[in-house]
Amino acid sequence: MEFLKKPHLKRVPKLSEQVAEILASELERASIQPGEAFPSEAELSERFEVSRTVIREALARLKYDGLLESRQGSKSIVAQPGSQRAFRLDRLEVTDLAKIGYLYEFRAILESAAAALAAKRRSQENPENLRKHLETMEQAVKDHLDATAANVDFHMEIVEASGNPFLKDFMHFFRGKIWDLVQADRDCSNHQGLPPEVQQEHVTIFKAISAEDSDIAREAILTHLINAARRSGITIFNSE
Repeated sequence: MEFLKKPHLKRVPKLSEQVAEILASELERASIQPGEAFPSEAELSERFEVSRTVIREALARLKYDGLLESRQGSKSIVAQPGSQRAFRLDRLEVTDLAKIGYLYEFRAILESAAAALAAKRRSQENPENLRKHLETMEQAVKDHLDATAANVDFHMEIVEASGNPFLKDFMHFFRGKIWDLVQADRDCSNHQGLPPEVQQEHVTIFKAISAEDSDIAREAILTHLINAARRSGITIFNSE
C-alpha cells in the first residue's frame, strides 16, 4: 500500500487539561469568589468521575495560571484579583505551528536577557536551586518520567535570579505557556521524560550562570530554545 501524504494528527487534550479548562471557565464567571476555599480533590474527582491524580494535575495547572493559591495541607483557595492574570492565553494546540513558533521567539527574547542578567546578579542560592531542578530532570531521564514541572521550575529560577521584578512578574504570568511548550517539546521528542540532548542544554545554561558568564548564558538559552522549536518542526528567527 502506498501512502500519499503524511497524516496530521491532532493531539487529544489530556483529561487534566480538559478539567482545568472547565474549572478556569467557571472561575472566570465568578461562580466562586476570590479568597473562598476551592472544592477538595475528592469532591472534584467525584464530580468529574476521574482519578484524584487527574484532578491534582488540573489544580497544579490552575495554580501555574495564577487562578488558585495553595494553602496549608492539600487545600486551595481562589486567588485574589491582584494575583489573577488580566491577559489570558488560550491553551496551546501542538498543531498550531505558527503560534508555537511565535511563542518560542517570545520566550527566546525574554529568557536570553533574563539568563544574561542572572549570570551577573545571581545569589548564592540560585545556582543551588538550579542544580536541584537539574537533578530532578536527570532522574526523570533515567526513569522515563515526565519532568515538565522541574523543567519549568528551572527556567523560572533563571528569571528569579535576574533580579528584575517586572520580568519576574510577567514570566510568572507566562508560566502556563512555558508549561505548554515544554509539553510540546516532550511530545515531539517521543520521550516520556526529557531526552539527554535537552538535559545537556540545561546543564550548559546552568554552568554559564554559575560561572557568571553573561554572554555564554545568553547564547546557551538561545540555543536551547531554538533547538526546542526545531524539535517541534519549527524554525524561529527566520527572516524568510
